[in-house]
Amino acid sequence: MVKLTIDGKEMEFPEGTSLFDACEKARGEALPHFCYHPDLSVAGVCRLCQVEVEGMPKLTIACNTTIRPDMVVHTRSEKVTKAANQILEMHLINHPVDCPICDQAGECGLQDQYMAYGLYDSQVEMASKVNKAKAEVIGPHVVLDQERCVLCSRCVRFCDEITGTGELGIYNRGDRAELGTAPGTELDNNYSLNTVDICPVGALTSRDFRFKKRVWMLKAAESVCPGCATGCNVRVDHEAGRIYRLKPRYNPDVNGSWMCDMGRMTYKDVHQAGRLTEPRISGQTVRWTDLKERLAGLTTAAALKLVVGSPHQTLEELYLLKKLGEGRLCGGLAAADRGDGDDLLLDADRSPNRGGLRILDAAETDGAGLAAMIGQAAGTVLIHGGNPAADAAVAEALAAAGDVIYLGTAENETAAAAAVVLPVAMWAEKPGVFVNKDGRLQEFKQAVARQGNAREDWRLLAEILELRGQDVPGSLKGLREEMTASLELEVDLNRMPGSGFVPGGVNA
Repeated sequence: MVKLTIDGKEMEFPEGTSLFDACEKARGEALPHFCYHPDLSVAGVCRLCQVEVEGMPKLTIACNTTIRPDMVVHTRSEKVTKAANQILEMHLINHPVDCPICDQAGECGLQDQYMAYGLYDSQVEMASKVNKAKAEVIGPHVVLDQERCVLCSRCVRFCDEITGTGELGIYNRGDRAELGTAPGTELDNNYSLNTVDICPVGALTSRDFRFKKRVWMLKAAESVCPGCATGCNVRVDHEAGRIYRLKPRYNPDVNGSWMCDMGRMTYKDVHQAGRLTEPRISGQTVRWTDLKERLAGLTTAAALKLVVGSPHQTLEELYLLKKLGEGRLCGGLAAADRGDGDDLLLDADRSPNRGGLRILDAAETDGAGLAAMIGQAAGTVLIHGGNPAADAAVAEALAAAGDVIYLGTAENETAAAAAVVLPVAMWAEKPGVFVNKDGRLQEFKQAVARQGNAREDWRLLAEILELRGQDVPGSLKGLREEMTASLELEVDLNRMPGSGFVPGGVNA
């Protein structure tokens, strides 16, 4: 351990710790900065993180300095504050004062640093500012405003070091230097919107989110991306029942600071046309109260012959489905929800909870296998989630089957084939647990209200089980307690660590 003094506090840190990180822990907040990012290499170009170190003749940038024994550091001295003020003036010389129309307003590093270290009268005349290109579309998802760029190089380093695609660079010199794409290329990798996240100003903005909502109006919920088996931790930004964007939530054990562009767009499914919002029988809309007797008859132990789940359902829902199937649960179609993956985060398995199926020993099958199971059922078939009828063999089997109950979120082939359709919640409309490809159990929260008369899945399944005379916990907390004991999980599902939990593994 290395002992040093920061702002009068004597502290110890592991050898090799950067002075920037040490100062952040000592201060309780980060030093002013633009270019530094903990998951990128050190560039040291913005110069804002300068601190005063006794015995050194000049201020030093903290991001590119490693702590040494007995250092005495000052981060709030008059000399440091004056330097930060001067550097901000340099960054603002050619920066447009267009905060009222900038999407970054409210979460802008330049605004924050100016309020903390600026508040000066600029000495630069407006007429002498350098004008650069505005609102350039540089890729399918990103817009560039050259005038707002402070040349921190975060986005350049991200494309060089994280994706390895190298689309961005800084060209020209002096006050003519500008960010841009390499000739003949565009910013079109699977992770391009991460450059918007790490841009400290409004130079890079999302084409999807641009001008949609002021950020200070948004509320946030902790969630897990449902786009693939990686299970990236995300923040759902929403307001008045509508989701406006997904942003990565830092988890060093899963996705670090990043997420893919495809995952960011999964929120659109929540607001898609064709959502199931009302229960129906034989195509006719009915009230939930009118369904009780019909469901009771269709789901008795003698009548219900086949229960089919989906890797898009939560662990709690799959657990109840297995109880409904008296220990038997088909996991759905093994070939469904597949795509191309990459070596970073995007997995070829496009479902969020195949790990849950494995925990419950719910095997998947192919279309022919599921069709055969449906043909042999000779009774009620209950399908929860997914769209197995997209497979021609399954669709044919369902058409010849007796009573088919479908619990789903959107109009599709399976809803069309079912005699009883029960609308349920999408991932952002309910809490639950997903198990990712590494077997990590991860909890997510409800962000927005369910649409129409859709029901929360686990409550609906619990009510069906109660119609059969089975005891079911009356709360999600109680259900998780039962699951923890029944599945012999090594973690209490009601007290999961923030990074998730891998049974038998090492957890942060």
